Amino acid sequence: MISSREHRCITCGDVASTLQVVAVDEARGLALCRDEGDHRETVEIALVRPVVAGDRLLVHAGTALSHAPSSSFGEAPRATVNRDRPAREGARG
Repeated sequence: MISSREHRCITCGDVASTLQVVAVDEARGLALCRDEGDHRETVEIALVRPVVAGDRLLVHAGTALSHAPSSSFGEAPRATVNRDRPAREGARG
């Protein structure tokens, strides 16, 4: 479980999960995914296409945000920061 505040959504306080794709419904833009405990949920995949069964996705609030490294299944996601990019005006950081 992630306890560090930096890994939580600034809007809702929830954390992202690494899930594995079980099946893909391209026509509807959805994937059936599972966690390590085999809990399954439907995930919206428009931001990360193409997706195939076996892929691992970083998911937050029912939306896949990115592909996760295959070694990350079951591990806490790690936040990344692009330090070469200037901060937006008014952004907290």
